[in-house]
Amino acid sequence: MEKQLYFESNGTKIHGILTIPDGQEKPPVCLLIGGSFPQTRDGNLDNSQTDWFPIPLPPRNLFQDEAQILEKIGIATFRYDKRGCGQSEGDFNTTSLLDLVADANNALQWLSTVSEIDSNRIGILGQSEGAAIALMVTAQNPHLKFYIWQGGIYNNLEDIIRWQATNFWQWDGDAIANFQQQVPLMYWIYKQIDPLIMAAHRGDNFFLLGDENWSKNFFLPAWKQHFDCPPSNFVDKVKCPVLILHGELDHNTPPTEASLMKQALIQSGNTHVTSYIFPGLDHSFRRLGKPDEDFVTAMNRPLASEIPGVLTSWLKRLI
Repeated sequence: MEKQLYFESNGTKIHGILTIPDGQEKPPVCLLIGGSFPQTRDGNLDNSQTDWFPIPLPPRNLFQDEAQILEKIGIATFRYDKRGCGQSEGDFNTTSLLDLVADANNALQWLSTVSEIDSNRIGILGQSEGAAIALMVTAQNPHLKFYIWQGGIYNNLEDIIRWQATNFWQWDGDAIANFQQQVPLMYWIYKQIDPLIMAAHRGDNFFLLGDENWSKNFFLPAWKQHFDCPPSNFVDKVKCPVLILHGELDHNTPPTEASLMKQALIQSGNTHVTSYIFPGLDHSFRRLGKPDEDFVTAMNRPLASEIPGVLTSWLKRLI
């Protein structure tokens, strides 16, 4: 059963979907936190944001798929449109990291009041930037029953962006030109990376990306907050069971980040850490046709068959 609902976060209505397994009273629930860029509740990039995505990108429906996977084993889920995306209020163009953390915390507090679910059995799952947000929320809420990281980072965002840029400029010319057309924002971030990062560190509010064909005033406080709050700062406060999932061919965040996160959690005293790095899979757990294939092309493929089994077996043992 699916219910269209919303919660309020600092005066903003955030809309989403609560999925409840049929015939189960008071099931546990997992809060799903989306990644960077404007994203909808299903884990898709919001193509209505035309200055971010001038060419519509394929839907991947990652969170829709995962909600169905969890529903089959008796776990409810709540997934929501990020502020300023889908049906949610707000302006994504001026949304900071701390705004997104506040939204996730408010979603968690609201979930604990929903009568259909068990407020004593709430967990959290984050994808990409959502994994960092979920980590910060988990560190602040020790009552959470589990935390699932998907394609997240351990180090500072600045290091990850520079790693992405270095790899990007090693692509062949046709691939670079195609990516510039499909995701101009990321192309120009890689093209203007040094002055962009300097402006963020300096505390500027905006940086003009692009040229006469495409341009965008990029909101910098979100990056500055990432630089000041790397995930590594919060690991020692996470004591609940953790599942780490990462694609070996992830071009957005290197799989070494998953290994560092696992090691740091264990060193901080967490004895319930499980990690999987999947050969041949990318950032959204799609199987790449070739190792250097771009993530936009891979979005057209289905979720890899390994993911449902790993998720369900771990959660069944836990819940």
